[in-house]
Amino acid sequence: MNLDGLLRDKRIIVLCGAGGVGKTTTAAALGVAAARAGRKVLVLTIDPARRLAEAMGLKENGAEPTTVPPERLYADGPRGEGRLDVWMLEPRIVFERMVRRLSATESAARAILEHRLYRFLSELVAGVQEYAAAEALDTFLAEGHYDLILLDTPPSRHALDFLEAPGRLSRFLDDRVISLFGPDSGRPGRLWQGAQALVGKVLDGIFGGGFTQEMRSFVGAFGGLFAGIRLHADRLREHLSSKDAAFLLVTSPEAAALREAAFFQEALQAKGLPFAGYVLNRSWAREDGLAPAADLKPHASNAADTDAVIGLERLAGVEDARAKAHRSLLARLAEGLPRGALAIAAPDAGADLEDFRGLVHLGDALTVA
Repeated sequence: MNLDGLLRDKRIIVLCGAGGVGKTTTAAALGVAAARAGRKVLVLTIDPARRLAEAMGLKENGAEPTTVPPERLYADGPRGEGRLDVWMLEPRIVFERMVRRLSATESAARAILEHRLYRFLSELVAGVQEYAAAEALDTFLAEGHYDLILLDTPPSRHALDFLEAPGRLSRFLDDRVISLFGPDSGRPGRLWQGAQALVGKVLDGIFGGGFTQEMRSFVGAFGGLFAGIRLHADRLREHLSSKDAAFLLVTSPEAAALREAAFFQEALQAKGLPFAGYVLNRSWAREDGLAPAADLKPHASNAADTDAVIGLERLAGVEDARAKAHRSLLARLAEGLPRGALAIAAPDAGADLEDFRGLVHLGDALTVA
């Protein structure tokens, strides 16, 4: 399957990779291509570069996804049926919506959101952005407004936190925590009661008197959400393991980025997640380099011209060697891929990506390669 097929057939595409390899730009370009092909698309991103955000008309800290205007999406032709929405993940908004959605009543939600320990809990879950990404993805999938969601994750090793974040929160908020800090656990036995008293004494000594009681009041308010959080974790894992999902690794020719990509491929396959292949970004694998400078020699009429041609020959040699090395690297990435996975090189777009037309051109180039 090629990238065009992935964009047409999948419901979730998760882009992973090291920092600085153009992952966010690739996600945006693929979102543009899928929308122009007629799909209703959402691109969820963590922290896009300012110029990229401006090119897509992305509102900072917006409470809702931003829709790319149709006149921008279809500027070079007739308007189609596709739509492109973009949202920069805001953990505070995601957490608050989760609480409101899972709480039985509005007053129950306020009791949690206004509690002093609410912020402590949200920061305690390692990788707040990663959990927000998981929760937002689950929410948008459940709402069913989009044919395709492209998720731009944090740098690859932190993206593992994105995969584990719902389970981590679920494990933290398990029955043992409820039993220990619930306002009325009802659990019999002197041993258990002694354990409660000991834990309370230790925590009050560390955080100050009254902390244990405060924790119990918070767990009592939060307790009704635990089952829903576990359900979200299980449901998201099912989505990400299904045939509707695909994980793309974006890398560059840099050694560190390639090591991260190899690490993450192994991790994805170990978890049984659908690895779809590589996008080799910021490379010259699709470039032929400069035309042979020797063709200019007959036109050199003096020593200065000859020196210039010699300089161009050296530059052409360097670029040709770089292009050959990157094509060889792309071939190595393709070796040993699972059946159906791909390895594709993105063209070196350079400054062309400073406006929306650059994203259109990059998306077209990726999907026809």
